[in-house]
Parts: sequence; C-alpha cells; structure tokens
Amino acid sequence: MEASSSTSSSLRRRAPFRCYCAEKPVLVVSWTPDNPDRRFYGCPNYWVGRKCKFFQWRDDEICERGKVLIPEQRQWIIKLEAEVARCYKREKFYTVVLAFLLVICGICLFNCMDS
Repeated sequence: MEASSSTSSSLRRRAPFRCYCAEKPVLVVSWTPDNPDRRFYGCPNYWVGRKCKFFQWRDDEICERGKVLIPEQRQWIIKLEAEVARCYKREKFYTVVLAFLLVICGICLFNCMDS
C-alpha cells in the first residue's frame, strides 16, 4: 500500500507531457482559500481564453491547519516586506541628511580656519 501511494505521489510531481490541446502544461501556484500555495499543472492557453480545461495537482492536499496558517503567514510576510521597504526609505533619507550635515560642518570648519 505504501509503495503504490509513493508511486502515485511521485508520478503526480512529474509534469504531464501534453494537455488536451497538445500544449506543454505550465506549473501554476494556487492562492485560493481552500488551496493556498498548492501547485498544479494547467493549460498554457488558460489566460488567453482558449482553454482545454486541463488540470492536474502537482502536490498533495494541504491539511486544514495549513489552509489557515499559510494565508496568515503570507499576510505576515507581506506586512514585513512593507516594513523593510519603509526602513530602507528611512535609511536613505537619514543618509542624505547626514551627508548634508557633514558638508555644512566641513564648510563651517573651512571658513573658521580661513579667518
């Protein structure tokens, strides 16, 4: 029983050779609430309106706890990335201010030495 389960799981991970319209399927990541971060193969024509409705999961189904945790963690990551971006902007601003102050101090020091 374990061998057949392992075999079907490994077969599922390999890309299917062709979809129903003879195209090579593309790997897509699902972000729906029921299937967050699950990968599947789909027809490459899906986004251009000519879809053959080919669909095959690449990985195993996520447990109920994962369906809750993955979207929460994804939102947390997005929030942290925004915070990092704000920190980089703040750092750039302070670097410019510091450079400006150093130039002003240098000018004042140069003027004091000339006098």
